[in-house]
Amino acid sequence: MSINLLENGRIVDTRNGDISIFADGDISICYTLLTDNIKEGKRVSSTPYVDRQDDLVTKNLIRYGENTKSTVKIAPYEDGIEIEASTDDCQISEYGINLPFNFMGKKNGGGWRKQYLFNSPYMSPDKKIIYAYLTNPDGNHLLVAILSEADGWKMDYSPFGWAHYFINLKLLANYDKAYGTSNRKKYIKAVILPVDSFSNALERMSKLYGVPFLEYDLSGGAIGESIKLIPYGEPDTLVERVNGRESVVDFSNRYVIKSEGETYITPVKDGKRGASVTVYGYSSLTELYKKSMDTVNTDIIMKNTNGNLCEHECWAPATMRYMMKYGSTLNEGDKEAYHKRLSWLLDIITEKDPDRAIKEITILNTPHKAFPAYNVFGSQRVQELFFGITILTDAYLYYKDEKYLIYAKGATECLFSHYLKDDGRLEVDWGNGCKEDYTTVCCPMIPIVNMAELLKTRDAKFSKKCYEVADKMANFLCERGISFPTEGGVSREAEKEMEDGSISCTALALLYYCVRVERKEKYLKKAKEILDIHESWVINTPICQMRGSSLRWWETQWEGDADGPALCCGHAWSIWRAEADYHYYTLTGDERYLIKAKNGFMTNLSKIDGNGRSYANYNPDEINGGGFPGRPDEIRYRIAPRFPNEQDCGMSRYVWIRINDTFLK
Repeated sequence: MSINLLENGRIVDTRNGDISIFADGDISICYTLLTDNIKEGKRVSSTPYVDRQDDLVTKNLIRYGENTKSTVKIAPYEDGIEIEASTDDCQISEYGINLPFNFMGKKNGGGWRKQYLFNSPYMSPDKKIIYAYLTNPDGNHLLVAILSEADGWKMDYSPFGWAHYFINLKLLANYDKAYGTSNRKKYIKAVILPVDSFSNALERMSKLYGVPFLEYDLSGGAIGESIKLIPYGEPDTLVERVNGRESVVDFSNRYVIKSEGETYITPVKDGKRGASVTVYGYSSLTELYKKSMDTVNTDIIMKNTNGNLCEHECWAPATMRYMMKYGSTLNEGDKEAYHKRLSWLLDIITEKDPDRAIKEITILNTPHKAFPAYNVFGSQRVQELFFGITILTDAYLYYKDEKYLIYAKGATECLFSHYLKDDGRLEVDWGNGCKEDYTTVCCPMIPIVNMAELLKTRDAKFSKKCYEVADKMANFLCERGISFPTEGGVSREAEKEMEDGSISCTALALLYYCVRVERKEKYLKKAKEILDIHESWVINTPICQMRGSSLRWWETQWEGDADGPALCCGHAWSIWRAEADYHYYTLTGDERYLIKAKNGFMTNLSKIDGNGRSYANYNPDEINGGGFPGRPDEIRYRIAPRFPNEQDCGMSRYVWIRINDTFLK
């Protein structure tokens, strides 16, 4: 066996050495009572409610939960373990088990390479198949599968560090009554199995559930394109479902995309339906691009966000790049609408009066308070400056107005004079001794290299300066080692964070330099090493918004429906990894990375509906984290929709900025 239940009760994965798969406690029962009102309970950050915990005691090799009258059996199952928990107590509402896995960042957990990430959850539409694939950077992955009827799972996110850590996975036979689900038997059965890959996990689940599973090479594409289906369990037919209408076709290893939008594909064997997957189709990339630009609404941006240049004005470069490429195809009405939106934003960005400037949007061309000229007004979030440079550069290229070039260059000079250090690092000094490395926050390598290219024939001296900075920055990142600092500080309650965005942006920065400035083998080698590490942060679930997405979850506290932390699949920042894969493909010819890049971009494209509206994320958590202390009225006690109720008009357009430099180049 790989996962052993030791005599002292510890559960150890022998592939990982003498390290328990759980940390901060052991398996326990989580529950609420029918008399509990979770809407009025204790408030803790990053959870909508605090449930009760029943720790287990052992009697005659059987574990019991005395408060819930539960019997819990933990026994070997093949090379893993099986867990069964049940009670007949009719006073219980929520009922399930806590699995406090040794998630990455937990103290004394053996180091990040030996810890787990909640990488790829899945729940079939009928909830008959519920699983989670937990990645481990050393390759010792785990499969957690529920084998009984259940409502689902809930992740407990950290109440510290802006919810940047996983704490505890709950497998729930019943959600609390506040969520309005059926009151089924209080019984949960699950297995935890060692697997060495996601394909291995699917193969094992096909046998566990006795139904077929599917994987694919690509999660979508243009109508008429075919994708490769990889079956587990020998399906004989497929059920296709589009807009609620089903049809049955014979199984084939090649599947032709037939419809716009999302298609559910369910493998069937001997009449038994297996685990559905989804693929996304579009008529053409340029038509989808235009639909996305047509539905930008600046009123929605300013209503639902603070409008900052980093997250929420990505639509502007996307719009200008569309107009530069396809403007001749637009009618006058579309052109007028696009120009009206752009003029509104560009006027705010270049506002010269401090009394009229807007925080985090205006780039004030004079010093103001503690900030130098051409800094983003009232903000040290230096990533807003990176995005501002891109907006102004594109404005100059499209409108040919020198004012925008002056501002773009001024913002770049501000970046160099105020944030750049001698070793090529970009650093923000927050005061009180707090300094943070921003060299890979939102990949500043991109606007710096683009500025160098733009000014080659216009301002050779400053262009050379930009190239020198890019060179120093690339060398710094190459020498920084396996260290990926990010904003937000270090928590005393966790180990140093290994943050998805900083990892992917480090690889992207080195590869962007190799593609656009100079190919250096040491940078290419380092980028590949980092991409290999980052594989544990790439989601595998065969749902088009998830397959190839980066693993992020804390942004949903502010984005989407702002309903607390939850996996935000297809988040715009997934494109950092997707673009890195694309550039690695162009530099090496390794087509595996082209496929990875296509799936990464598809996670964002597939969040665009038939009318062109987009969403900030796709949300597999049915119960979001919620729980900002002091703001209980904002918590929604509901089963979260897969897409937010609120559409997004800003960062969901980031995909188009980067697709212009990759698949539409």
